[in-house]
Amino acid sequence: HMFLQDIPPPGFEPRRKRPKCVSFLACTLIVNRSKVDLDHFHTFVFHPDLLVDDDGETWAGWAYHSGKIEQSWESTMRGMDDGEDNWDVTLHEFAHMIDYRNTPSDSIPLFDCTNVTLEYEAFLESEYKDICDAWKKSTDCKAIRKYATTKKAEFITCATEAFFENSEMLQFLRPLLYKWMQRIYNMDPAKWRKRISAVELHDLRQTICGNWSHNSRWRNRHGEVEDWPTGVAARNYLKWADVKHGPEWREQRDRMAKEHREFLWPEIKEALEKKREVKERERKAKARYLLNNRTVVINFPNGTPQLKYKLVHGRRDGLWQRWDEQQVLREEVEYMGGRKKGKVTYYHPNGKKELAGYHRFNERAGIWEGWHEDGSPSFRSTYHDGKLQLWEQYDANGVSRTYGKAKSRFGR
Repeated sequence: HMFLQDIPPPGFEPRRKRPKCVSFLACTLIVNRSKVDLDHFHTFVFHPDLLVDDDGETWAGWAYHSGKIEQSWESTMRGMDDGEDNWDVTLHEFAHMIDYRNTPSDSIPLFDCTNVTLEYEAFLESEYKDICDAWKKSTDCKAIRKYATTKKAEFITCATEAFFENSEMLQFLRPLLYKWMQRIYNMDPAKWRKRISAVELHDLRQTICGNWSHNSRWRNRHGEVEDWPTGVAARNYLKWADVKHGPEWREQRDRMAKEHREFLWPEIKEALEKKREVKERERKAKARYLLNNRTVVINFPNGTPQLKYKLVHGRRDGLWQRWDEQQVLREEVEYMGGRKKGKVTYYHPNGKKELAGYHRFNERAGIWEGWHEDGSPSFRSTYHDGKLQLWEQYDANGVSRTYGKAKSRFGR
C-alpha cells in the first residue's frame, strides 16, 4: 500500500526497481512481526540528491510521524550496495516508522505483553547510557555507529542497521542488545551465513565423532543399559526401580554417587576449569578476528558516510572511499595488504574527475592525469619507481608545456 513519488530534476528518469528495493527492506522488518506495524505508513518520496532542512543541513532521509518517508535515491542505493557497512538508510527510516506505531519516537516498539515492554524500557535506559559512554571513550564503538548517541530516538534505528548488517559483531560485543533485537524482529541474522545442510551435518558428525550413528541409537546400547520398563514415565523411574530392586539397589546408587563426589569431582572440576580457559582464549581470539576483519565507516554528524574501507587481518584492503558533506564521492584509493596498490581517483565537487593515476607499493607509477572542473585537461605526468619522469601541463587554451625531470608540482 505504498504510494511512490519521485521529485526528478532535468534528466532524472524514474526507475521501476525503486519501489521493489524499498519494499523488500521494509517487509524484512515486519515479515515475522505484523503488517499492522506499517499501517500508518502511506507515502514514500525519492529525491535525486540529499535532503536539506530549514537550517541548511543535509540528510540522507527522514521519516514523519504522519506516515511519510523521504530519501535520497543515491543514499538508498549506496546503503543497499554493501550489506556489511552497518549503514542502510531504508532500514533506518522504516525502523523509525515501526517506532512511530504506538508511541512517540522513543525507540520502544510495540510488544504484546506489558511486562516485556517494562523490561525492555529498563534495558534501553542502561544500554543507551552504556553505548553513549563507550563512544565518549573511543572514536569507534565497533558494534553500533555513533549516530545512535545523538538522541534516544536513533537508538532502535541504528541498532536495527547493526542487527542486519553487523550481526556477528553486535552479537559478540552487545549480546543483550542482540537478544532484544531477535525478540523484536523474530530473526537471527548471525546464523544466516553459516547454515549447513543435513548432509553436511551428517558428514561432520561422522568425521568428528566416528561411530556417532551407531553409538547414538538406543537399540545398539542394549548390552550397556537396562531396557526401559513399559508404561513407566521418566519421572517415576526411580520409584519403580526402588520397588523392583529393593533397598540394595538404592544403597548401591548412593555409594556410587558418593564415590563420584569424592573421587571424580576434582577431576571434573579441573576439566571444567581447563574448558573455561579454552573458551576464554577462543573468545579473545574471536574478538581480535572480528575487529581486524570488518568494514569501517566513519560518519558525519548527520549520520551519512565520510570514510569507508575494509580491514583484512588488521590492514586496509580493497577500495578506500571518501565523501564530502554533500555526499559527493571525492576520493577513491585501492589498497592491498595495507599499502596503496592500484588505481587512485579524485573528483571535483561537481562529480567530474580531478585526478587519476596508479600506485605500486605506496609509490606513484605510470601515467597520472588531471582535469579542470569543466572537464578540460589540466596536466599529465609520468612516474617510474615513485619518481617523476615527465610533467606536461596544459594552459587555459589547451596548449601543452612539457617539463623534464623535476620536483613533483602536485602536492597531494
